[in-house]
Amino acid sequence: MIHKLNLHSLFEYKFMNNAPPASTRSQRRRSRRRQRLVDAAREIIARKGLAGLTVQDVTEEADMAVGSFYTYFPNKEALIEAAIWEDLQQLGNPQRPELAGLTPDQRLQAQLMQLFQFVEQHRALFQAVFGPRHAPEHYERALDLLETRVADGLRLNTGLPEEAIAWITPLLAGLIGGGIRYLLAHPEVSAEEMAFRTTILIRPLSEQIPADLTTNG
Repeated sequence: MIHKLNLHSLFEYKFMNNAPPASTRSQRRRSRRRQRLVDAAREIIARKGLAGLTVQDVTEEADMAVGSFYTYFPNKEALIEAAIWEDLQQLGNPQRPELAGLTPDQRLQAQLMQLFQFVEQHRALFQAVFGPRHAPEHYERALDLLETRVADGLRLNTGLPEEAIAWITPLLAGLIGGGIRYLLAHPEVSAEEMAFRTTILIRPLSEQIPADLTTNG
């Protein structure tokens, strides 16, 4: 028996701002100042790693007084959570982009390019999580997010049994994570090129998997 895979809907992401809209001038000002701290933290984490992050460095980077930091965050740990996960969590918000008229390979490549463009647009954030100075707990959390998205896509778009999904999921998520790391280390490579390379590797899975490879037996 051959299991046909439809992997072309596995990597659909909705990149949207999770923060609620500020309704008054003072709220908008507060939101902008908070975002300055978050952006500063991301830049410092990307350069120095989490171990090198201090409240004083963040406020200096953001050109704000140290005392004002605690107006927006109770402690450094809350800032780290916001700096890393407010945007990265968006990787788990799927949507079905308009892909009418595209071949399966073109659909997969377009969805991967959407992901890698998101990486390019948030380079400091992804350096903090996937770069050489990343914290293991945040890296593992990001991989878990990718694995959850891939597994959900496999369940929705294939007839694979759970035991097959269990081993295919980390392989695909690891492949995407490797692509993210490569893209960060090689800024001369575009999101489009990285999506094309990844598609070439994933394409065989979108054709067929022998039944004897879907079980442990």
